Amino acid sequence: LKSFGPKWPKSSRQGLATGRGQFVSRRPVSGPGPRAAPDAMALRGDFQGGSAGGGQGLGLGGPDDGGNIAIEKLLKWNWAFFGGALIVFATAVGTGIHWMGHPTFAPGTFFSEFFLLVFGAIMIILDTPIPHMTNHLHIKAARFHIYKFALFMTRFMGRGVWYLFLATMVFGVLWDTGINAILGGLFTLYLLVLGIVAMGKGLLMTHKLGRVREAITGAGYSADHYLSRNQTGLSKDQFKVMVASATNEPDLFTMDELDYVVNALAFGPHNDGHVTLEELRYWLSPGPPLMV
Repeated sequence: LKSFGPKWPKSSRQGLATGRGQFVSRRPVSGPGPRAAPDAMALRGDFQGGSAGGGQGLGLGGPDDGGNIAIEKLLKWNWAFFGGALIVFATAVGTGIHWMGHPTFAPGTFFSEFFLLVFGAIMIILDTPIPHMTNHLHIKAARFHIYKFALFMTRFMGRGVWYLFLATMVFGVLWDTGINAILGGLFTLYLLVLGIVAMGKGLLMTHKLGRVREAITGAGYSADHYLSRNQTGLSKDQFKVMVASATNEPDLFTMDELDYVVNALAFGPHNDGHVTLEELRYWLSPGPPLMV
């Protein structure tokens, strides 16, 4: 704190920071001046371990930039999505072998099987929970490019809708064709439940994030209100303080949910735990709620 801003007397520094990260503005020794809003002071880049230029260089990264894709954060979600990917891929391979042994002229079936195989392979690449495969250079590059052109796959709402769509394809190639009605029913049920649960998780966080936006815009604040002059973004901890100051609910989001929210606010598939000023402005602008 000593290296930023005006010098403060000892008596004025007490109470500057509280356990909740709230900061109270004090008048400098050099004379009277305008008092900054407490919530704005709490989010300045020169407090809370941030920096004035903390948001520079954020946004779309490369496959080796070390950025985070928050939907892969929790292992239980990773394994659940990976199970769905294996079901889709195995269904495509198994039914493909069946039709190779029973050749017939059916262009629709051929393209359905082909795309199901491609979609299954894509999901395995995205959702593999095996560290050795996840960190492989070519796998990382493939995942980056998939997310780059299918950004909805980094959102719970997007994953939920996607797995509901894949459930219909699995049902069609197993149940409708009569290849294996039992597996068709079981596989479809798993994908339906996975898609519905993922959509429910996304809807819950979307609703809570919408409440935060309504509280900020209802108070007449803009994104610039929470940043200092040269600050270009908020860290995850600073975003949590902003949520608490806007809603008076410091525990509205868990730390894991904050990762998902920051990921949803990002313009690109990778982020390093920061929300840029441009992303904040876009989120607070009039329009439909941001899906998480």
